[in-house]
Amino acid sequence: MVDCPTPGTIVEAGVNRVLDTYRESPNLLGLLRAYLQQVEEAIGDVCVIPDYFDLDTAIGDQLTLLGKRLGFPRCHCVCTVSPVFGFTCGGSYSGPFEIVGLCEGGTWINCRDTATSTICVDDDDVYRAILKVRRYQALGLYDIESLEASVNTLWGSTAQVINLGGGKVAIVPGRALNAYETMVRSIAFRALPIAPGVKAMASNAVTGIFGFGAGWGGLCDGSEWLCPVDPYVYSCP
Repeated sequence: MVDCPTPGTIVEAGVNRVLDTYRESPNLLGLLRAYLQQVEEAIGDVCVIPDYFDLDTAIGDQLTLLGKRLGFPRCHCVCTVSPVFGFTCGGSYSGPFEIVGLCEGGTWINCRDTATSTICVDDDDVYRAILKVRRYQALGLYDIESLEASVNTLWGSTAQVINLGGGKVAIVPGRALNAYETMVRSIAFRALPIAPGVKAMASNAVTGIFGFGAGWGGLCDGSEWLCPVDPYVYSCP
């Protein structure tokens, strides 16, 4: 928040600089106040402009301009994949394809029926979260703490980063993503501060993840297998 001058302070500060010799001239003082008032109004109008470009509160075109300055526009070219026939295994599938039934307009996975399209992040709150994450990337903050803070910014406190070893990490939102979040997930992945040489995988696990040791879920408590998949951020399946 910018501290703008209190109305009248600039005018009176200017008048107070008039030499005592001219203080008895009401015409001169009136002329000075008239001109200084115009200067004060201009300063007041300009002073509030930065508040419209605060990343926490900016909306619409202002947020779009911030995104351009951060090198991350609203619209991105992405790969679009036709739905494929298959089974979702109880709804736990987290791959890049939309699974449909045999007579629901899908294709076979081996057909590789792909194309490109443009997706724009029109939701200001979602775009704002992505830009906050983009700051870490722009500053080269590739530490695990920054990556964890980024996924929490994008998907909430349930999101986590899991080290898979071998230069791979799994990004787990920890909750079910809505249709819009799923559509822009690949765009959000582009903003994550992933260190060069590290591959980010995706998982749609929404409950505890099965494993051994502290912090992992058990085999019979509803925990899910991690099963990370390639999110195909810049390429097609």
